[in-house]
Amino acid sequence: MCGLAGVWRRDSPIGEADLSDVAAMMQAIVHRGPDDSGTWNDGRLALGHQRLTIIDLSRDARQPMHTRDGQGVLVFNGEVYNYKALREMLRDEGVDFRSASDTEVVLHAMHHWGPQKAVPLFNGMFAIAYFDRRTSQLWLARDRLGIKPMSVAETGDRIIFASEDKAIIRCGDFQRVIDEREITLRLAGQYRDSGHSLFRGIDRLPPGGLWRISDEGIDKAIFWHVLDALDATRLIGDQPSDASQIATLEKMVKDSVGLHCVADTSLATACSSGVDSGLITAFAKQFREDTPAYVVDPRIGKSEAHDAELTARMVGVEMRRVPLEKHQFLDLWPRMVWHLESDGWHPSRMALLALAQQCHGDGVKVLLTGEGADELFGGYEHQLVRESQWRAQSGARRLFRTPRRLAEKLRVGRLDPFSSARGTPVLSHRESVLRSLSPELNFLPTRLFDHLEMVTPLTERAFLAGCLFDLYSHLQDLLHRHDRISMAASVELRVPFIENQLIDFAIHLPYRFKRRWGTSKWLLKKVASRHIPRGNVYAKKNGFSLSDAFSVGAEGLLEGGLLRDAMRWPSAAMADMLSLCARDETSRLRLVGMELFLRLYMAGESADNLSAKLHALGADAKQRVAAR
Repeated sequence: MCGLAGVWRRDSPIGEADLSDVAAMMQAIVHRGPDDSGTWNDGRLALGHQRLTIIDLSRDARQPMHTRDGQGVLVFNGEVYNYKALREMLRDEGVDFRSASDTEVVLHAMHHWGPQKAVPLFNGMFAIAYFDRRTSQLWLARDRLGIKPMSVAETGDRIIFASEDKAIIRCGDFQRVIDEREITLRLAGQYRDSGHSLFRGIDRLPPGGLWRISDEGIDKAIFWHVLDALDATRLIGDQPSDASQIATLEKMVKDSVGLHCVADTSLATACSSGVDSGLITAFAKQFREDTPAYVVDPRIGKSEAHDAELTARMVGVEMRRVPLEKHQFLDLWPRMVWHLESDGWHPSRMALLALAQQCHGDGVKVLLTGEGADELFGGYEHQLVRESQWRAQSGARRLFRTPRRLAEKLRVGRLDPFSSARGTPVLSHRESVLRSLSPELNFLPTRLFDHLEMVTPLTERAFLAGCLFDLYSHLQDLLHRHDRISMAASVELRVPFIENQLIDFAIHLPYRFKRRWGTSKWLLKKVASRHIPRGNVYAKKNGFSLSDAFSVGAEGLLEGGLLRDAMRWPSAAMADMLSLCARDETSRLRLVGMELFLRLYMAGESADNLSAKLHALGADAKQRVAAR
């Protein structure tokens, strides 16, 4: 829902250049909110807003929105799903409302209670800019796990902020320079997209960020972090029965889906053959009878559309297949990179864009998905690998080690509890170097592992710490992808598993409810098996994949390209790089994706022109294969 932009001047008043920059920023993100727009400026602040109408379609819900006395001003991107309950609380305290929107509730909550009290009460996804004229303070906030984005840059006398980087780089005094270190970090497999920009000088508000901007500068705070929210004592001792936990989780998921179905416009679900999106679809049907489901149906290689339709038939929803041909893939690839503002290394990015475009074409504005469940409830294979590395330090094998030896193993192992070393947790040279590349993320595993010190055995401690870590690593990559790509098609993507009560429930869920008898997401699957086909619930987990035939030949774009210069590859090494990309799809997608990014944003090439080049390279590769 929507896009926002703003300029704050530290000393001088807002001028024509600032207003022109706000207009340029709004135009750069018009895809986020094509239904309406608005601006406001006063003194040292100018605000702009692009609106995608979802809740309260009337003009009463337009932004920027003001309090009746004009002392509070808000621009807001996202949804606060508990807005009706908050509105009643505010009414009890004498606040009047003019609209039926959640935006007005957010505005009055910030103005009446103050941001530091109000923001932690919001249950939803949001990026907020609120200006309190009584104190001349500007507040920027982002939801606790970073579903909605906010980019910020300081340029001389100005602080510029917007929903996407591409807006900020349109400002007249912003120097568009690529951060080569960030390129390196992404190619090294670091999770960076949600919190860091590829443009030097642009920061991104972190998940749970609450920044106050005033004459004294920027006060950067975090209103929610899992380390602060986690009470390890809730993970040990007496636990509720299986039946009780199943009932609790089922009610929580259903209630959350009900909140996420609130919209004054059309709504659908993205339903794969898996557990998470299938369960969301089943519950959405109970709240919105006419809810259709969408699934991407690749025409090359494997498709999960057939199994997804098994869920659709059992639930009773219409399944809409979104075909994906190779020519569509190559058309979408540069456009996806443009909107993602990064390399877009996984083929699922193009598939999501195809799905979002189909939703837009069908008039669907809101799409529910199942992201977040694997991180919260333990559904990934790599989480199991983290557990297995501690097995040698637990159970029977532990009896053969002296207390001193065990203490030493624990001391070394906790330095990197998710080590990639085989068979035992150790701090390898490679892992220690990776820490220096991204310390704000790569020291978090140790902090989480230590926070769970009272959890035994060590295998369970490592597994649970790993699930928590994924909220700030793998999930951040997914959420950034979802926001940028869905909003590229003016579709709001909602994630019901990432809801305040569900987050709290899941981070305090003991190991035996996440993994039991070799079954991952044990508790969630018990709930899902009541509503969708058991064959889909207990099938082997398959992440979305496309045949590598979609991108064959694309590596040719690297010859004479910008990435070669940015990475300072020797000319003699180019043949080896091209050979690597030709045989390894992941390398091809990641490196070609970064090349596309540089050509789009630094060389000014159009997405259409780059698509044409990718088509030509694919055709050449096909001819070479045929000639052999």
